[in-house]
Amino acid sequence: MSLIKLRIEGLRNLLPVSIEPAPRLNYIVGPNASGKTSLLEAIYLLSRARSFRSPNAHQLVQFGAPLLTVSGQVVSPEADIATIGVQLAKGHREIHLKGRPLVSSAALMRVFPLLVIQPSGIALLEGPPKLRRNFMDFGVYHQDPDYLDGWRRYTRALHHRNALLRASRVRELTPWNHEMARYGIMVHEARTAYLEQLKPLFEEIGGRFFNDTPLGLRIHPGWDINQPLETILDKEHQLDLRYGHTQAGPHKGDFSVLFGHKPVKGLVSRGQMKLLVYALLLAQAGLMEERHGSSGCVLIDDIASELDEPNQQALMNILAGRKTQFFITATHRDARVTQGSAGVGVFEIAQGRIIKA
Repeated sequence: MSLIKLRIEGLRNLLPVSIEPAPRLNYIVGPNASGKTSLLEAIYLLSRARSFRSPNAHQLVQFGAPLLTVSGQVVSPEADIATIGVQLAKGHREIHLKGRPLVSSAALMRVFPLLVIQPSGIALLEGPPKLRRNFMDFGVYHQDPDYLDGWRRYTRALHHRNALLRASRVRELTPWNHEMARYGIMVHEARTAYLEQLKPLFEEIGGRFFNDTPLGLRIHPGWDINQPLETILDKEHQLDLRYGHTQAGPHKGDFSVLFGHKPVKGLVSRGQMKLLVYALLLAQAGLMEERHGSSGCVLIDDIASELDEPNQQALMNILAGRKTQFFITATHRDARVTQGSAGVGVFEIAQGRIIKA
């Protein structure tokens, strides 16, 4: 799916605007603090109904405005058009898809899958395991339609088991141990299969940045895989009682990126870490392309941040010819990007006003 129309009103410093993005590459150019990232934030809202910058909705609403409204149209490879609308205010959220209200934003990710790469994105590899679990689960969700149900059932069993632990009701753990083990294995196997699919794409894209260094991915299940999960849950309930929550299972899972056969954490520079994040997210988008023929879009905020000229050129070469729709912000217009080229759009932004160049 790609975005063909976007309307924004009441978001941060942006003036009300309607734009029609290009199907492939959209370059958003302007000085710092002009509103470039806010434009990406508006697009992100259409896919997640939340911001990637702030957890508080009222911080997104323009000063003096009662609420913000973002609406858009996305088109599938089969030319089906879906209209999405999101309204946010303090204590208020409305989501509409194809004219119908939604309670949850989960359906938006299916209709308009979206990834974001930003200067703080190295947290994917340097930050807590939860970020990497979310990365895997997002990818599996778009590869396997049944995954979400299994993940929800596992999470439900985990919550019940933790509640029993906090109440010291050990005799009632057995059925939830069984339920957790049943769906936990499904979650782990789905994540493992996904990383196996992702690995060759990651290695190919990462190889454009790191010519002679072998790259890899290694999954960490969240328990000793040599023992059945249900056996561990049965045996370790005393440890879990001490901590007040379950210690073993895919909710503790993780993965690591290997750089020269070693985990990257503490091994590579910040700039190299950012290139590895680019490779991971672009590989994820590539897998969605292979499955769906189109993979929604990728937002790249501040493309020049910590990338030298050769690596910027390598990145632009990777983007060339991709079916994915990209929105890229920069302080200066790149001479390599020409308005009027097939599938390319350039938008200039200053003081919250957006115009097509």
